[in-house]
Amino acid sequence: MQSTRRILRRAVRTSCQAVETDEFRLLGERVLDLSPHGMMIAADDGAKVGDEVIVSFQAPGSDAWFDAEAEVARVIEGWRPGDPGYCLGLRFTKIALEARLALTDKLRGWPPPVPSRALRATA
Repeated sequence: MQSTRRILRRAVRTSCQAVETDEFRLLGERVLDLSPHGMMIAADDGAKVGDEVIVSFQAPGSDAWFDAEAEVARVIEGWRPGDPGYCLGLRFTKIALEARLALTDKLRGWPPPVPSRALRATA
């Protein structure tokens, strides 16, 4: 099966601060995977798809930090086998072009995350 994913995510464990913008609640502080267009975080507080988030995160293998605006694109409840727990998939909605390019460079060479479930069969 060919992947429909346009950007390869990278299995990166790094620090972040993801804050929901309406009530300024801290949603999480640990990145589980990362791409130049979004990230998955281990969530410590609940959120729903569409919630707006401000996120600051440390680039893997460096002291550089990046800031971005994002929206919750996916909520992983953590009920299925292989789920990493309660997590949020964030899609960057606003990140400086220079930051996106630098992040692309910093992610080069990091492995993709190991699939937690078997690939879906195609019809």
